[in-house]
Amino acid sequence: MLNNLSFQKFKNKLTERKKDGPKETAEFKKLSPVEKKAVKDIFTMLGNTKGDIISKIDGIIKQVAKKRNIKVSSIEDYFDNEILN
Repeated sequence: MLNNLSFQKFKNKLTERKKDGPKETAEFKKLSPVEKKAVKDIFTMLGNTKGDIISKIDGIIKQVAKKRNIKVSSIEDYFDNEILN
């Protein structure tokens, strides 16, 4: 999930987005309706998470993917394309 980005930059971007949630970006618009709901669920859960969100992001993604019956990789791909680029 961290591809070619430094861990600190990833952490900073994710922390910034934690407060804002997903934006209506081109990458977000490419998602299916169920994937959009999943991403919104993730940001809601991140917003309610206390402390270090980095250590909890993988568990949150897996939990939401299971709940929404989608592949973890589809969510990770969204984050790769949206946050890391």
